[in-house]
Amino acid sequence: MKPNYYGTPIRTSHRTGPRYAIWIKRIIITVILIAAVLAGLLQIRSPRPVGIDAPPGSFSSARAMEKVEMIAREPHPSGSSAHAQVRDYIIAELEILGLHPEIQEANVAPGVSKRYSGKLENIVVRIPGTDSSKPLMLAAHYDSVATAPGAADDGSGVAAMLETARALQAFSPLKNDLILLMTDGEEHGMLGAKAFVSEHPWAGDVGLVLNFEARGNKGPSFMFETSDQNGWIIREFTRAAPSPVAYSLIYNMYKLMPNDTDLTKFKDGGMPGLNFAFGVGLNAYHTELDTAANLDPSSLQHQGDYMLNLARHFGNLDLNQVQQQDRVYFNTIGWSMISYPESWIPWFTGFAVLLFIATVWHGIYARRVQWTELVGGLFVSLLTLVVIYGINTLLWGLLRSRISEERYQQILMDPQVSVYYLAGSLLVTLLLAILIVRVGSRFIRSENIWLGALTLWLLLCVGTSIYLPGGSYVFIWPLVFSLIGLNLFFFMEEEARNWLSTLFAVPAFVLLTPICYLVYYLMTLGMAGALMVIAALAFSLIFPLFCKPRKAHRDIFG
Repeated sequence: MKPNYYGTPIRTSHRTGPRYAIWIKRIIITVILIAAVLAGLLQIRSPRPVGIDAPPGSFSSARAMEKVEMIAREPHPSGSSAHAQVRDYIIAELEILGLHPEIQEANVAPGVSKRYSGKLENIVVRIPGTDSSKPLMLAAHYDSVATAPGAADDGSGVAAMLETARALQAFSPLKNDLILLMTDGEEHGMLGAKAFVSEHPWAGDVGLVLNFEARGNKGPSFMFETSDQNGWIIREFTRAAPSPVAYSLIYNMYKLMPNDTDLTKFKDGGMPGLNFAFGVGLNAYHTELDTAANLDPSSLQHQGDYMLNLARHFGNLDLNQVQQQDRVYFNTIGWSMISYPESWIPWFTGFAVLLFIATVWHGIYARRVQWTELVGGLFVSLLTLVVIYGINTLLWGLLRSRISEERYQQILMDPQVSVYYLAGSLLVTLLLAILIVRVGSRFIRSENIWLGALTLWLLLCVGTSIYLPGGSYVFIWPLVFSLIGLNLFFFMEEEARNWLSTLFAVPAFVLLTPICYLVYYLMTLGMAGALMVIAALAFSLIFPLFCKPRKAHRDIFG
């Protein structure tokens, strides 16, 4: 044994006490990590569906589902006779509520759209407020693709709007005018939304728009997109939504993708807004499986809870000036959310950088860190990510080459099948990480491997702070917590590494679990390589668990 600079002996024996004590420690550490993953999964859940006997002022998915069944009896693409029947049904439902719907007709000339030419019919209703600043608009599209009945996409949004209008009518009116817009031609390129923005006289009045979509038939509804300068909107959203699920990382990534919804056209027209969608069950998206029977009532309830509560909240606020500095936002435990202005990011990143520098100095002064081994620890982390990406990509390539395309698509799209392949990929990833770190720890101390991994996290922290500010939180806070744990480790014995690395990696598992969930469900296992790299990043903060016992090291300090 050799004392560190605090005079505390650095004991290098790995197996102390009875063998059962070692297994108890391992079980407790495993339980902590599983609990962290479950805490992350608790963020991404839907509220329980509400029955048909719910109070008049509440949103009931059971009542809304009755409307979905009427809307999604068969495919109803724009211009079809089934589409006309859905249009008439929606108008009749609005008139039963005492409202006065209007039809905005627009013509799409041949050649304007590659997908459709002919007449469009948006359904528009304006409910007067008592003292309106600017109108709040709720939007969803009522056309479907020709291959699907459209229960989720987007019968769920239209049915939720009808149920929301009914619930709002049960109480005193809102201060602001409320516009209900059911667009036509969304499936052909957001044609109805474009027509509303460019031709309807109400378009210039709108103070805020809430758009509702679906890319599956189950799962929680995410607020996945906002307009720019979203600070005020996000603060009010987190206050009003009863079960919010939203991540600024997802919005930042969505902006880099070519995907569009009706909100794209609304934003192009100068309307600030929020976009909501659920996306589990991709095998139902635009297929014959998109029926009312297959629609998850919890997903419909989530959409409706957003719609009704946000309508009541924003419908009573001044919507004249809603633009404010963008904010970082994310769920923590369950539906609780944290948000802060993007202008705070440089301060948080600067703190993480200073803490990293202090940790390196502390480790060197305590004779626990050496520059060459620190570089070696960074190399181990990078090698682990590269190997994990390569092996998983190779395995999925081999799988695809050996099975039919139909079977491959089922594996990707059907969550009841893909979950087993996800578990297998995670197991391969974990085993690869253990193997590489185990070999590396024969030559590099565990604290240097730990600090090497945190060097990679520091680079990602700085990079996202500059180029992907909405996603910076994913790296800033796990990095800070793990650096604190490593500094504590410098005061303690070798055996403490397992406890400290585990406890201080909990924030990383809580924050990265929902990101893995989203990539898995929305991007599918076709991106298994990238998905497993995200999982490996979380594993990198517990690399000390995978290291060989300290007694196996050569004593590099003499």
